[in-house]
Amino acid sequence: MPAVTNPVLIGGTGRSGSTILGRILARHPDLYLTDPEEVRFLANNPGMATALGMKNAGFPRSLRARNLAQKAIKRSQGAYFKRPNNSGLQKWLTKEEMVALGDRYLERFGREPLAATQEFTYAVMDKVAAPAEGRRWVDGTPANARVTDLIEPIYPDCQVVAIIRDGRDVAASFVEQTFGPNEILESLREWGRRSLRMHQAVQRCRPGRILTVDMLDMVQNAREESLEQVCSFLNIPLDPGMMEWFADNVSVDRAHVGRWRTQFDGETTEKINALYASIVADLRSKGVRIPLET
Repeated sequence: MPAVTNPVLIGGTGRSGSTILGRILARHPDLYLTDPEEVRFLANNPGMATALGMKNAGFPRSLRARNLAQKAIKRSQGAYFKRPNNSGLQKWLTKEEMVALGDRYLERFGREPLAATQEFTYAVMDKVAAPAEGRRWVDGTPANARVTDLIEPIYPDCQVVAIIRDGRDVAASFVEQTFGPNEILESLREWGRRSLRMHQAVQRCRPGRILTVDMLDMVQNAREESLEQVCSFLNIPLDPGMMEWFADNVSVDRAHVGRWRTQFDGETTEKINALYASIVADLRSKGVRIPLET
């Protein structure tokens, strides 16, 4: 068994506040934020959870599982292993260790996909979270919330906090990054797709395992109440040190609330708002919880 069986996984659509919440929880004495803050190999696509989900999807989709498993291992030994400033998995495992674990995983995956996935994931995370010394570890990979149903078999006792945020602000943030869609309307459409996937994943999970928090509540409308809700969900006390860091480091301005209104010209802003209204109407018709408007 792994050293920790009930990790805390934070996720969202990307650019929705998962990093902020992870750093807040890092100040709690009962929790440990992983380094890197996003381990990625478990939830990103292709990742361990996606490969396992495809294997369990039934014929003919299961035929693609081996290929996804191989891609997941390649990423774990490549992009997720060696990252700038020694911030990847290479900080905790040698390349030789990763190769050995990957070979073992691929050798078992066809016969025992869940056992193989758990063995690999637990071995890597026990190394990454060794400084936690038994405390629950927290990972902030945004995709955690979008594949939480696929992660559930791997960590049945994990808890997930899903962050939602006004899609217009999410899209405006994405276009300034070196990753994700760099055109504002396509970025907004991607927010809609990710929001739907997150909703569908949560619906397929065991009730009570996922808490959804609105970023606007967390940074503006109900700051202390939102953190109280998260701590209650995780069954930990609200810690003064955590609240002090939150007060000093998290604000409406730093969170760029409402940035979509000022980041673009008037014509583009009108297009953003019109497309957002259409996407929201479609999501609402499918039962998706819509973020508070900024």
